Amino acid sequence: MNEIRAVGMVIYTYERLEQRLDPLWDWLHHVEQWAGRSYAEFNFASQARESLRVWKATSQNLEKLYQRLQTEQPWSEVLFGWPRGALRDETILKQGLLVAIKSRPQPERGMESYRTPSYVYLQAHPDVIQASTGGVEGFVRLGMAAWEIAEGVYGFIDVETGIPLQDDIFRNAIHLFDSTVPPEYHREFRAWQELMPKLDKRAWKAFWGNFLGAEHLRQLGGIQELRRADPLYQLRPEYLEQAYQRGKEILRASKSYVGWYELAGGGVLLTLSASPLEGLEKEVQERRERLQAVLAPIALSVTPEE
Repeated sequence: MNEIRAVGMVIYTYERLEQRLDPLWDWLHHVEQWAGRSYAEFNFASQARESLRVWKATSQNLEKLYQRLQTEQPWSEVLFGWPRGALRDETILKQGLLVAIKSRPQPERGMESYRTPSYVYLQAHPDVIQASTGGVEGFVRLGMAAWEIAEGVYGFIDVETGIPLQDDIFRNAIHLFDSTVPPEYHREFRAWQELMPKLDKRAWKAFWGNFLGAEHLRQLGGIQELRRADPLYQLRPEYLEQAYQRGKEILRASKSYVGWYELAGGGVLLTLSASPLEGLEKEVQERRERLQAVLAPIALSVTPEE
């Protein structure tokens, strides 16, 4: 398909997001300010029980939700949508927006191989972006703010043209295993399952917007090679800094981006054009291919190193 039907952004983290309610609650208000419209409805689920009920987003109901989230931890997920019906129907069909915050329990130290990330997700119809008060730049800044609040480890911004946006790829399993979906999407699903505990070191692939943390830059800059070259096989601080700066140099030299944003805690956000709504244009796709080649050493298609 050649029509952009939605733009989605996701920030992954290994933090328990229910413990960061206040800054996330403020961020939710910033989304409203950016969109220039208030949420029409919301949904809430605890770790123990998923609810299918959708509430009207009145000021009274939102206050009750806030109090409930404070007192009924741990909560699992909150979703906000505009207009009415956005949570039950596709945001695309409603020409609205959807926000989802998913908080997952994280394992104790030493059990990192079983980590499944929490995430902050924002999906908007192109009309919402074009009519917003902050435009694309505001959308990007919302992502940077979510990255800082959540202590993100990986994220991306991409467009949907037919295959569902993969904020949480498990939501799209029905599409991935449908007989009409090419086999490469099946392989991608299986690879994604293996990748989830290593999101701070591995990149999925190149998107319109790419949130790359400090560890991604170190991997890109050859931290493993520096470590192997050391007779004692050490991970010395100077190696970490050298690989980090080298990773930045590689990205700079690639000329595969238009926007470069420094992220909290190290790392960068790269964007391929002035707007994701230009994502299907030839020159943007060419930049994406160049960035894909640059990210190949840390990409999903390569077997992760332990």
